[in-house]
Amino acid sequence: MFATLTLLYLMFSSDDGDVRRETFFGALMFESRDAADGSTSVTVGVENPLPLVVLFVVLAIMLTVIQITYRALKQYRQQLLEQQGGA
Repeated sequence: MFATLTLLYLMFSSDDGDVRRETFFGALMFESRDAADGSTSVTVGVENPLPLVVLFVVLAIMLTVIQITYRALKQYRQQLLEQQGGA
């Protein structure tokens, strides 16, 4: 989603004429060129996939830690409720 929003921003914030822009540490590229016949050529792509892979790994680790923490807290809550009910 981040990559899509960034590319849309680059596409609609570019000036007229030949433009080449990169974003997200050089991972994503947007290029537009005016041709002699008046048409416009647009190229969008991935220049360097490493920042995207790093982002994916970081997000996966964060979500895993959140899920483990949630399960541990849920289990701890259940133990407290059992202790309270048994007293």
